Amino acid sequence: MEQTLQLLNDKKWVRWTALCLLASAMFFGYIFMDVLSPLQTALQTSKGWNPSAYGHFAGSETFLNVFVFFLIFAGIILDKMGVRFTAILSGAVMFAGAAINYMALTEWFDASSLKPAMEQFLNLPEAWWNITPFYAGMPASAKLSAIGFMIFGCGVEMAGITVSRGIVKWFAGKEMALAMGIEMAIARIGVAVVFVGSPAIAAIGGSIEVSRPLGLAVLLLLIGLICFIVYSFMDRKLDAQLGKSGDVAADDEQFRISDLRYIFASKVFWIVALLCVLYYSAIFPFQKYANNMLQCNLGITAEQAGLVFSVFPLGAAAITPMLGNFLDRRGKGATMLIYGAILMIVCHLTFAFGLPALRGADTPSEVDNETIITGHVVELTVDGTPVEADVVFSPRHFSSEEQMRLFYGLKSGDDVVFNPSVAYADADDAGKTAERVANLLNLDYADALECDSDFRLTIDKIEAPSGAVGIIVAFLAIIVLGISFSLVPASLWPSVPKLVDVKLLGSAYAVIFWIQNIGLYAFPMIIGSVLVKANPGISNPLSYNYTWPMVLFACLGGLALLFGLWLKVIDRKKGYGLEKPNINVPKAEEEFPIE
Repeated sequence: MEQTLQLLNDKKWVRWTALCLLASAMFFGYIFMDVLSPLQTALQTSKGWNPSAYGHFAGSETFLNVFVFFLIFAGIILDKMGVRFTAILSGAVMFAGAAINYMALTEWFDASSLKPAMEQFLNLPEAWWNITPFYAGMPASAKLSAIGFMIFGCGVEMAGITVSRGIVKWFAGKEMALAMGIEMAIARIGVAVVFVGSPAIAAIGGSIEVSRPLGLAVLLLLIGLICFIVYSFMDRKLDAQLGKSGDVAADDEQFRISDLRYIFASKVFWIVALLCVLYYSAIFPFQKYANNMLQCNLGITAEQAGLVFSVFPLGAAAITPMLGNFLDRRGKGATMLIYGAILMIVCHLTFAFGLPALRGADTPSEVDNETIITGHVVELTVDGTPVEADVVFSPRHFSSEEQMRLFYGLKSGDDVVFNPSVAYADADDAGKTAERVANLLNLDYADALECDSDFRLTIDKIEAPSGAVGIIVAFLAIIVLGISFSLVPASLWPSVPKLVDVKLLGSAYAVIFWIQNIGLYAFPMIIGSVLVKANPGISNPLSYNYTWPMVLFACLGGLALLFGLWLKVIDRKKGYGLEKPNINVPKAEEEFPIE
């Protein structure tokens, strides 16, 4: 009796090994994508990146994908050339762009002739027609970083659609939603690693160096490229078993560019795509500002803010696989999208109004041990050289009650003159004094040792930090946001194969990612501009009011909720099966059958 050949993807350990390779590469990609997010304050103080420059850099990641239609081409490349070719190409592009980004933030760049050249390059006016991430006055390091980041963005978004297509290839008819959920969970862990590890790595040695964690992330991307190469050997063997010479299907099934009309003609596909861009525009740009928002709203350090925010990707990582397994066996994909949007609205409104309400008020009468003071230096010289700095500190670190009394009776807008070396003097350890001065004024350790003069500090805020209630509310809101971030991706991406023929999946994911990238390009810059306009005259990155940016994110969630409700109504009428389980369920009649 003739035996049926067991394919590689029929073996559980083999298909899960393939998933591990794909997910590892995306894990390293997500690490690099957000490696600078917890360092927004350090980028402003050490590199001169104000919120506008930072927002333009953050938005640059998607520029080529959106305006040069690179993602659309990437989808066509994926459908024409296959998973393994596109995976290796995307890994190489990620690594090249990341290397340029890293170079821009090194001391080598600061001392090179490339820096003044970049200062004269891409000085475009901030006019309505300037859709690029570049503008006149943008720091040279931010310009070159943006160039590298947009190249990296081409690679990471190409990798995203390739990994999704690869999972469908290996898990179709099996644990597809669970596999996608685990892949996303591993990627989310990368974000958690960044928010906890990036500030700590940058601070090694006593002074902040933003290029240090960036360099480590570049090395991880090289490992990711190797993962894609190893995966390609497994993918080739699977194709050989399927009787193909490569990824490209037989002539009667082969992808044709003209088939894209079936995607663009589908109303339900566009609803899914718009829901995606609205939801992700309220998540990924938020990640770029979350660390600084928590610092401003809670009065905590960058390291502490990183620990608070780390529960967001970790919570999403823990819950997403379980939701994927539920979706495989029980369904309810459209309902999950609705619940995810509702939770996101609640969380962003909590960040907008709840956390500031729990923060200590301005304290004009007295300063105690828990007071947090933020301000900016007006006059300070180090070894005869004028120094500018934004500072945040608590007088509890001062060496004496006499130094602390200098702040009694002061309020926001007042000036105070004192010598930081005297204020922080440690009779037993001069090195500890210099270290505290270096951290306060963001100076190198050597410069801090030479700092022995008075300086005038203009106070921006005198506040008590959030107590236990504020910290708990922040943790709970972040956890709930992580649940939201599990509900939507876990249900969104496995739903696409129910709407699109398998030979169009690469292009379908590419179109969705392209539309998503429009939001990811625009909203970091929009949020940066809103943050600047909502804080006139505020230059201290630890004194920003984040109410309006958070309200804007909540509005995006409201629109996503409306599209989710619309999608559920259409699914009920047309029977796409979005509410049905994925395992062993016949595909519903398609809206656009392939002839």
